[in-house]
Amino acid sequence: MSDILNKTEEVVKKAKSLGADEVVAKTTFGKYRQVRFSNNQVDITVAWDDYVTDVALAWKKRVVATQIHNFVDVDASIKRLMGLAKVSNENPMFGGFAKGSFHYPKSKADKNLESLESPTEYVFEAIDAAEKEVGSKVDSGGILFTKYEDVYLVSSEGPIGTDSRSAVEFSIRAFSEREASGHGVECSSTLKDFKPARAGTKAGEIAKLAKNPTVGDEGAYDVIFDPLIFGSSLGVWASMVSAFSVMIQMSVFVNKLGQKVAPEIVTLRDNPAAYSMSNRVFDDEGVPTKENIIIDHGILKTYLHNASTAKIFKTETTGNAGLVYPNPWNVEIDAGTMKKDELFKETKKGLYLTNTWYTRFQNYAKGDFSTIPRDGIFLIEKGEIKRSWKDLRISDNTLTMLGNIAAISKERQHVHWWGEADPPSLSPYVLIKNVHLTKSK
Repeated sequence: MSDILNKTEEVVKKAKSLGADEVVAKTTFGKYRQVRFSNNQVDITVAWDDYVTDVALAWKKRVVATQIHNFVDVDASIKRLMGLAKVSNENPMFGGFAKGSFHYPKSKADKNLESLESPTEYVFEAIDAAEKEVGSKVDSGGILFTKYEDVYLVSSEGPIGTDSRSAVEFSIRAFSEREASGHGVECSSTLKDFKPARAGTKAGEIAKLAKNPTVGDEGAYDVIFDPLIFGSSLGVWASMVSAFSVMIQMSVFVNKLGQKVAPEIVTLRDNPAAYSMSNRVFDDEGVPTKENIIIDHGILKTYLHNASTAKIFKTETTGNAGLVYPNPWNVEIDAGTMKKDELFKETKKGLYLTNTWYTRFQNYAKGDFSTIPRDGIFLIEKGEIKRSWKDLRISDNTLTMLGNIAAISKERQHVHWWGEADPPSLSPYVLIKNVHLTKSK
């Protein structure tokens, strides 16, 4: 065992010696880099290390948690945590942490992200790409973030494991005019597959097309969703498949296991794969992570579980803990049979939406929501982009839109954006019929 794993195990032993029934401790040693830029120039570059142990313990079905930094004041922290447990209310939904001894695959984290020294070169690569599309008057800004984490987990219930996790993500917004912008992202778990110029080119292309926008017309449209905005939808759907969301009635998928919820062309998975920013070999209870098919050719197959929700639903954990509630890690929708260009050719009159923000639900159980398209909004006529629009809002229903998916592109992009597209996803271009848009102002 490494020294850090030994220290993490000592935290668990300390909590058990004070009377805890069950304990999970997870120590994360992370190296992080961030670059922020605006007006085509780098504003700040920062690098920091973080060394934190997350501790969760249960005592007579009272579940409490804390963080300990750098293994400082472990005894005092655990004593306070036990004291808090003894004055807390019982959690009737707690079914115990996952039990067992597991073997984990070897991590494929990229060590180059641990020692990255010159991240700004990636920023200027993307800025240059945006400028090639828009011209020298382009105004761009955004953020580059990298991480490399070593993770050590010990549970009193058996699981013990180590993992390494790496990620790099880049977000750029380019302006060709005050009201004409485009957004591009580039996400990966390795530097080898990280191409920030692709994000800059995409942002520049959209910003150039978005010039001179006029207020759009309300109505029902066939809409082509860019991978970035569709990734936002994937994140919403996957969060609603969490068994916790189902239990508290904040999901459109309540009592729908085994039922058709989408067309046959839709297969949705949760998969913390090696390419993903959310790559991991075990969840927060130490259960091995895996690919879970959520929707199989339109049929809802499973909810996402930790040990407690699995016990309530009389099933097995899916490896998605979240000690409090199960989380999706990385959402994938299977590729379709049409190329992106073919989706546009099939659209006689419709819209192309590239991004969104401020998604808000009027009713989670029914799925009624609204969201504001951001950056490029384009009218399509006879398969071609004809004009740029602004000031529209999607006002529709989650299940209705899921059911109206008409075509999915072969091309898919790994996307994540802290503003809306979270968790990360592998997202295509998607054509959805009869989407309702209203005025946003």
